[in-house]
Amino acid sequence: MEGERPSLRNPSFGGWVSGTGHLALVIWLLSGWGLTHDPLDFQVTPITTISGEEYAQLVAATTPDAQTEAVEVTAPPPDETPPEAAPAPDDPAPEPPPQVPPETPPDEAPPPPAPDPVPQPAEVLDAPPEMAAPEAWVPPPAPESARRPQARPAPRVAAEAVAPPPPEADVAPVVQDEVAPEAETPAVVEEPSRAAAPEEAATEIVTEAETPSGAPEVALRPHSRPARPAPQAETPSQTTPATPRAEPETPRQAAAETPAAPDNAGVEDALAAALAGAAAEPAPAGNPGPPMTGAERDAFRLAVSGCWAVDPGSEAALVTITVGFELDRQGRVAGDVRLVNSSGGSPGAVDSAFQSARRAILRCQSTTGYQLPADKYDQWRDVEMTFDPSGMRMR
Repeated sequence: MEGERPSLRNPSFGGWVSGTGHLALVIWLLSGWGLTHDPLDFQVTPITTISGEEYAQLVAATTPDAQTEAVEVTAPPPDETPPEAAPAPDDPAPEPPPQVPPETPPDEAPPPPAPDPVPQPAEVLDAPPEMAAPEAWVPPPAPESARRPQARPAPRVAAEAVAPPPPEADVAPVVQDEVAPEAETPAVVEEPSRAAAPEEAATEIVTEAETPSGAPEVALRPHSRPARPAPQAETPSQTTPATPRAEPETPRQAAAETPAAPDNAGVEDALAAALAGAAAEPAPAGNPGPPMTGAERDAFRLAVSGCWAVDPGSEAALVTITVGFELDRQGRVAGDVRLVNSSGGSPGAVDSAFQSARRAILRCQSTTGYQLPADKYDQWRDVEMTFDPSGMRMR
């Protein structure tokens, strides 16, 4: 059948070729034909190991002794005995040239130069030399204009700050000294009371967000107290007092009571006017909601300070200004930013500082507005912000 793959029992021609090639390769690798080569030449240097004493003896034998004293050199005495005369040869020989007597050396020869002194081996110390201890680093004194220390966070707030109690003392609202049981009354066994100290307290609540920052100050304008509603005019009651049961009216009495109808119409007109006046009166202001927390104020302050830039070398860096503006419910500036107060600098520097603060407020609101809690809109609707470049103080 066409397209049928060959089985293992009937391999194809390619399978035979592949198997034969792999088998030949394995046999060639195992036999190593053509893979052998002569080893490389290498040199061997014979060495001999000797001890330290033998090395010292060899060095001493090859080192000449230093001469500390000059050796006196004496000249040999001249030979006074004349040489014996040789027998006269048969043939006369030429006379030898006269011999020059050797010069007599001086009595004393100059002393040889003193040999160089042998260098002494350096003394090896077992213990390392003592190193002088480095001087302890002393921090510089803090400047007088250091920042005011932050209050330590405490679990409760009290009129006076209380130091944290020792770890072995129990926490109690009132200071209590340790009282031991009296030994005179063994009948009543009282457990000794442990010393108790008041819980640690601080004069103000310190939150994690209350950290010194170089951002402008944010002061929300306090809301006015809602006016009391005006007392409504007293309206005559529609209920009429109960009258005693009267006798059946006669036709003459009914005719006499008919003119009283216009009086009831006047009462209804007065009641309608009073209700209309009460509806026209403004409703009292609602609850402004909970106050903003310190973290929310700091987030608003840091958002504005991120876009505020002041040139330290200009006169505007010496000006402190307070600006006011109004925000809508989306956190965007409604209306224009106005200058509330300023201190320091010339009018031109005040205007430059005001324009810098105004640009920072409008630039940082972006298109979505400042991220402020919607349920506290009455708290952050009117904002007054203080910009102080010299210290970036907050109030």
